[in-house]
Amino acid sequence: MKLAFSTLGCPDWTFEHTLKEAQRMGYDAIEIRGIEGQMRAEEIPFFQPGQQQDTRRAVAAHGLKMCGFGSSVSFHDVDKAEAMQDEGRKAIDVCAAMGIPLVRVFGDRIPEGRSVQEATALAAQGIRKLCAYAKGTDVHIALEVHGNFNTIEVMDSLLAQVPDENFGILWDVQHSDKVYGDNWRPFYEVIRPHIRHVHIKDHHRDNGANRLCRVGAGDVPIHDIVSTLMADGYDGYFSLEWEKKWHPELPDCETEFPAYPKFMRG
Repeated sequence: MKLAFSTLGCPDWTFEHTLKEAQRMGYDAIEIRGIEGQMRAEEIPFFQPGQQQDTRRAVAAHGLKMCGFGSSVSFHDVDKAEAMQDEGRKAIDVCAAMGIPLVRVFGDRIPEGRSVQEATALAAQGIRKLCAYAKGTDVHIALEVHGNFNTIEVMDSLLAQVPDENFGILWDVQHSDKVYGDNWRPFYEVIRPHIRHVHIKDHHRDNGANRLCRVGAGDVPIHDIVSTLMADGYDGYFSLEWEKKWHPELPDCETEFPAYPKFMRG
């Protein structure tokens, strides 16, 4: 089992401290979602030309890898399509240089008046363009199960339109739980051949309120999901997405990051 955490959970940590703590707590990798206040890949100082090799050596010296980069690229706003492609291409360039194998993107919403088919066609078009740009590198494009892109209907429609070998699904188990709860297996069977990365987080369902909580303390059937993935041969990362940056009311990463490996490996 390969474990990582997203830097979304430690927005106040320096990059050096992040590496030291990840090594100390027994993680295998870190997932990049912002470093020292910079969220876009090309704006992160440690990823700039002239610093890239030092950064790669520092990560390796701590026995770690960078398993993915979480971009903010989404495809539901037609007016922002060119800007999203520009952001995505720059993230691919940085990840190719830094040895980061995956760029996360979103679908993300289905605005009122737009059909599922129209929404997935728009997302598929954007994804295919990024996949085409990434060809010849080791970088894959992964659509996160998020927003309105978390149902069987939407995933069936999207997957039929994106045949690229360098495309995959990032399964956020908490987002699909909002729709399917304990009946998650039919959804899993649809996305299973395409899963490249998994986000683990938990919530109390509370009749749809979905309050985030410590992993293992909520209602998401994490044990069954992880066991099934492992039995089916999944060999990617299980990455803790502790959303401290977006939800400052959550407990600090100093308590949650050490607890996660113990829970997962226990």
